[in-house]
Amino acid sequence: MTRQPIVAIIGRPNVGKSTFFNRVLGERRAVVHDRPGITRDRNTAQAEWSGYTFLLVDTGGFLPGAAEGRDARVRRQAEIAIELADAVIFMVDVKTGVTDLDVAIARDLRRRQVKSLLVVNKVDKPGDLGTHDFHRLGLSVPHPVSSENGFGIGDLLDEVVALLPGRSEDVPAPGTRVAIVGRPNVGKSSIVNMLLREDRVLVEPLAGTTMDAIDTEWQTPAGTFTLIDTAGIRRESRYQDEAEFYAVVRALNAMQRADVACLVLDATQGFLKQEARLAHNALDAGCALLLIYNKWDLIEGRQEAWKRMTLERAERYPTLADLPAVPVSATEKINLGRLPKLILQRVEEHSRKIPTRALNDWLEAVQRLRGVPSTGGGLIPKLYYIAQTGSGPPQFTLFVNHPQRLNDNYRRFLWLRFAEHFGFHGTPLKMRVRKSE
Repeated sequence: MTRQPIVAIIGRPNVGKSTFFNRVLGERRAVVHDRPGITRDRNTAQAEWSGYTFLLVDTGGFLPGAAEGRDARVRRQAEIAIELADAVIFMVDVKTGVTDLDVAIARDLRRRQVKSLLVVNKVDKPGDLGTHDFHRLGLSVPHPVSSENGFGIGDLLDEVVALLPGRSEDVPAPGTRVAIVGRPNVGKSSIVNMLLREDRVLVEPLAGTTMDAIDTEWQTPAGTFTLIDTAGIRRESRYQDEAEFYAVVRALNAMQRADVACLVLDATQGFLKQEARLAHNALDAGCALLLIYNKWDLIEGRQEAWKRMTLERAERYPTLADLPAVPVSATEKINLGRLPKLILQRVEEHSRKIPTRALNDWLEAVQRLRGVPSTGGGLIPKLYYIAQTGSGPPQFTLFVNHPQRLNDNYRRFLWLRFAEHFGFHGTPLKMRVRKSE
């Protein structure tokens, strides 16, 4: 299977790289904010132009001289993207003109001898004379664009695909999407880095380092998955600024496009109210759910502690009592090897299909266990049959002669018995009642 070409977007902070990234994808996948330094990791997504598919990589603000601290790590992330790229988009800002940082980045690109396009962003109309000032960087002819209003984007993408290797029709399909979610600073990014065996995302003790939802392919013996590392989600009242709010929205959107959500929590703190809220968010988004109790290496008396944690969750949140869970340690690599198989089990349950005969045998048996109650007028609704009408997550439709007569209590009884009988744990079931014709 042919590798997809890679296009990296680089430039100094606050030139509009993430806005361009979102414009090409046609959706808000990266956080955009006036404050420099919001994008800190490589943010990768599949893009398409004129039938040509490639991976587009957004990077943090590139500071060539950064030698230590966060800026140095961001610089290294950008350098990795450049090393992997088949073509580089070097973005500058017409509003500020050529800066010393632009000159330093251009010098670095010339030294690397990579295929690159010089893109002058924030050009609101054709013929802006400020574009010509960038000729002195000694790179390709400047391409004027406006990421904000879309000016020049199509012409630029024509130039991008012209630089890429030969077109291939054999494009790999994205793997099953697995969103890694949780409160800030519970170790989500550390787990992702350990699973991928590389420093894929920044890890710092300071909560809130991850701002974007980062997609990365993860190949395992159990199959290929797409891991989505997300921003830590805290209560809305605790958002520090607007950028964090958008990061959280992006994390919630990541669950909407994921098949499985791995909810990471701090084992030293246990399953708190915020975890319960996030679990319901994931289930509402249609994700199969797996709880990951991280920092297990800090727990003493682990066997008794696990029984206590499981019992406490069941007592405080009965509807979440049967969620599959596993204790791990990202730092000590405890149980990380179990995750691929556990995630695959969640995927299989998420896409599970049940034969119609088995469904209707259950329907007959459950009515013998507890008959359908009559309405106030003594009328008893008749349940004709049940059928599976979708998967990922599983959806079932119960056909009734008079749906309005089937009261809510009996509906809840049916769905609880259904999940128990067929062994669905941590997978949202969509149940519908329709009138039989």
